[in-house]
Amino acid sequence: MKQRIILLLVLLCATRMMGAGVDVEAVWERGNRLYSAGDYNGAILAYDSIVNEGLQSAALYYNLAGACFKSGHNGLAILNYHRALRLDPQNEDAAHNLAYAESFVRDNIDVIPLGFMERAMGSVRTAMSADSWGVCSLVTFGLLLVALGFYILSQSRRVRKTGFIVAAIMLVGFVVSVSFGASARRQVLSDKEAVVLVSATSVKASPEANSKDLFVLHEGTKVEVMDSYGQWSEIRIADGNEGWILTSALEII
Repeated sequence: MKQRIILLLVLLCATRMMGAGVDVEAVWERGNRLYSAGDYNGAILAYDSIVNEGLQSAALYYNLAGACFKSGHNGLAILNYHRALRLDPQNEDAAHNLAYAESFVRDNIDVIPLGFMERAMGSVRTAMSADSWGVCSLVTFGLLLVALGFYILSQSRRVRKTGFIVAAIMLVGFVVSVSFGASARRQVLSDKEAVVLVSATSVKASPEANSKDLFVLHEGTKVEVMDSYGQWSEIRIADGNEGWILTSALEII
């Protein structure tokens, strides 16, 4: 599975960069060789050069995150593991490594527990990637049309009844897959989540340098971006506390 993902990345990169004089496959392989040789900073430069071309994949972000962690850039590692999981929510290696990287974060924040329905809906949405939900919606729509064809054209009452039932089921499946696919897509494109990348930064009561310090956040902490004003971003952390932080201290996932 991982080899297919990597191959897809390489083919996508090569296709998009064709004619631009950039051998992305060679850059990818060089990054992998540098990582294997223990030159993690060199690997970061190689993987970053691919990202800077506007290309992305779960495999690319996963390798980049690993190189960042090995080189001591824990905040960047957490950032890129999150990016990998956005594209491939079922990537168990990325989830495991993210949890391990987050265990080194100095901020111990109590997470507000989600309700049962929120947890259930979240689990279903992350069961597949946005692209997989899109494929599911196309399949269910195709089966819906086939079932409607049997319902409309068949002379057999039994076949028409079966066609109607199957069509109803496929309609529900189509609506659900489109809904979850759109939600997953919004998550991938969201600019409302970020990771602190500086060693420590104060969270202010208002977007002013001389305003009251509310609390301090450290490298690797994930935040929700609520609003922005000038060089400041209003953020919320997992326990519900809010405040203002310099935008330069964050990077959007």
